[in-house]
Amino acid sequence: AVVSTQSTGDCLMAFQDFLYAFQVQFCFNEFLNACRELYLSLSAEKGNSTPRLEGVESSKFLDGITALLSNNTYHHPSIRVIHRILSKSQKASFYTYLLGIANSDTINSSVGVLPKKSQCLETENKSVKSD
Repeated sequence: AVVSTQSTGDCLMAFQDFLYAFQVQFCFNEFLNACRELYLSLSAEKGNSTPRLEGVESSKFLDGITALLSNNTYHHPSIRVIHRILSKSQKASFYTYLLGIANSDTINSSVGVLPKKSQCLETENKSVKSD
């Protein structure tokens, strides 16, 4: 599948990844839009002309997300999971943040619609008997 986004341009994505990214976007759309605005604001503060490539400081992004959640009633993933995603590196691009959310088994389990990614495309081997 080819996915086109404003923050990353066109990119190739496996169908399985697209499926989980779509689920997250569908369930947390308002929250993710607010995160995107926050990300762009943080990126503009440091004069970054290519925010999607360089990223922003993960700690500042997390602080901003925490403030967003304390002031709004967005449907959102667990802040502990968001912290785990953002604490993996000192800087985070919005794209890697979204991928972290989409690839989180904890978040996918809490949504409860799709199976774990490792089980998504599994099929049972059943023998077919002919009469």
